[in-house]
Amino acid sequence: MRQWDEVRMFLAVAQGGTVRAAADRLRLNHATILRGIARLEEALGVKLFDRLPAGYRLTDAGSDIVELAEQMQTASARIEARVFGLDQSVSGKLRFTMPPSFATHLLMPDITRFRTDHPDIGLEIAASGILADLSNREADVALRVVLDASSIPDYLIGSRTHGFHSAWYYHRDFIANDTASQPAWLLREGASIPVTWPSAAGLSASPTPVRFADMRSQFAAARAGMGIARLPCFLGDADPILARVQGCPIERDGEVWLLTHSETRSTRRVRLLRDFLQTALQQHADLLEGRGGNG
Repeated sequence: MRQWDEVRMFLAVAQGGTVRAAADRLRLNHATILRGIARLEEALGVKLFDRLPAGYRLTDAGSDIVELAEQMQTASARIEARVFGLDQSVSGKLRFTMPPSFATHLLMPDITRFRTDHPDIGLEIAASGILADLSNREADVALRVVLDASSIPDYLIGSRTHGFHSAWYYHRDFIANDTASQPAWLLREGASIPVTWPSAAGLSASPTPVRFADMRSQFAAARAGMGIARLPCFLGDADPILARVQGCPIERDGEVWLLTHSETRSTRRVRLLRDFLQTALQQHADLLEGRGGNG
């Protein structure tokens, strides 16, 4: 079929429910997705979606071809992965995904050194909390914080690097600032106020928390002196403005893994990046595991 790109766009909208979700997943703009869907509908002579205020709903015709489109996507990804797995060059595209906080506050200086060492490798870096699908070549190397190693799919090959720890942090000047005697809890969406608060610092927080949709704004609020936030140790310990709340232990949130697809792990570019990141993460072990001791 000639319209594979259009089928890929159709499937992304069907799975994501909106054109915006499809555009984010495929890293295309909104108009490109709409034109692709229109071309596919014209080629097939059927309407594939009903356009609703809340998103896109599959028509009966669209529902009939979703499974076939998924089979096409799987076959295409396997072909790409098989060919890519044979590639032993040190030039060409290489997709890497990691959580945003790792990109903005931990690994970018290291990745800059990798780019300097291998200028012919065209890195595509996706810093996102959304897990990339390595089976569909959305990424070639993925850094993930994994809560349970048994949840890693069998087709992924990886290695655990370090534990991932968090602690409670506040502005260093909190105690000296009389106007901030009752700081706010700075919580992520869905998080609860701690039932017990074994703080040696003598802090009592307001019963009305402030909630954040992302860690970056939560981190900024803690640095501004708004209140107390639970943050990754590599983030809080490395910041000179923040200090750990005394008496509160660090907590293990999971493990840091580097993952690749089983069919692409032998690609030379993949091996170079994976080995480089393992060394870089080893150098950050104290921060990741909460041994930085920012008190």
